[in-house]
Amino acid sequence: MEKVLVCIDGSKLSRAVCDYGVCIAKKLDLPLVLLYAIEHSHTTKKVDLSGSIGFGSKEDLLDELVNEEMSESKKLIQKGKAVLKEMEEYVKSQNFTNYTTLQRHGTLYETLDDLSEDLKIAIIGLKGEDSGDKKIGSHIEELIRTINIPILLVNGEFKPIDSILMAYDGSQYANKVIKEAKQNPIFTNVKRHIVNVNNDSAISNKLLSEAKSLFANADIEVETKSLSGDSVEELIKYQTQNNLDVIAMGAYSHNRFRSVIFGSFTTQMLLKSQKPLFLFR
Repeated sequence: MEKVLVCIDGSKLSRAVCDYGVCIAKKLDLPLVLLYAIEHSHTTKKVDLSGSIGFGSKEDLLDELVNEEMSESKKLIQKGKAVLKEMEEYVKSQNFTNYTTLQRHGTLYETLDDLSEDLKIAIIGLKGEDSGDKKIGSHIEELIRTINIPILLVNGEFKPIDSILMAYDGSQYANKVIKEAKQNPIFTNVKRHIVNVNNDSAISNKLLSEAKSLFANADIEVETKSLSGDSVEELIKYQTQNNLDVIAMGAYSHNRFRSVIFGSFTTQMLLKSQKPLFLFR
């Protein structure tokens, strides 16, 4: 059976991530997995590893480093257990019992990649505990660029999902979003606003007609809208004016150059959207 997975780290968004996970798991009648990934990034303060110290001293130093790393690992494990316990109690308080907890060692990307075949969706806070002043967590772009499962990125408090803005440009990624919404929906009984931004209204309306036809014979309410101007700004404005709960769209292409990553449409949407983003790749 497929599962709904929520990634928690003790950050401010962890509870909202759980709320979305419980909501989706209940509606789809699927089990929920609460995941805490332990990523070891320990840096020792003992920096003198050169040949200037004696052989015996080197052995002592290596022993100290091993003990230091083991101590740090134990702290991370205990922290993970505490976070999972707290979120487990919270999930119980939402009258939901079909869940398991999971603590794994390794990066979040490695963990999700390993679990992906059994997942319906992964729900992640856009900004983790270690993100500092950054609006986007350090691993988010790698995750959504490489993991081939739907990802819901949460950037604020939970709000029931009653409407979705679907950014449509005719690409294979945009078509995949519509195909999944029709054949294997995660959000059921939810109105879709399909929006295309294009300064050529004829092309825009043609694309929207094609998009609407993809929903033919599906019991889904659809509304289309053609806009002109800057894609990111117009989509955000439309979402705000219509108070839509989620923005769904295809994510990054396979190009991994940094200049493309940080100048991309996807990243700009991540930075500027005030609502969760539902991404397919």
